[in-house]
Amino acid sequence: MTSHPDERTPSDAGTVTAAAGIPTLYVCDGDDSGPRVHPCRRVQEALHAAGIPYARVIAAAGNPIPFLRRGSREQLREVTGDTKLPALVLPDGTVVTHSRAILKWISQQPAPSR
Repeated sequence: MTSHPDERTPSDAGTVTAAAGIPTLYVCDGDDSGPRVHPCRRVQEALHAAGIPYARVIAAAGNPIPFLRRGSREQLREVTGDTKLPALVLPDGTVVTHSRAILKWISQQPAPSR
């Protein structure tokens, strides 16, 4: 598993994101080393490719089937209003859920200046 330089827990992500002014991406523990078709991985790869900095929060561990999952996604619901992953919280508080919507948002961002 690849470590992300700005990794947070659900309990401290809100204050860090507001201070840093960057989006916070909530993902499962499958992250960027999981299967290529996994939504959490696809979103992270797209953010990296677009050069968009972000804070990553591992918001769930284990199985996507609720009764097989370890832990609770209630902290995720408190922050995003839902328990689905991935979820992207923008610095202005806007929440973008579902990988296709997040990928669309990424594609609409200006290219980073070099």
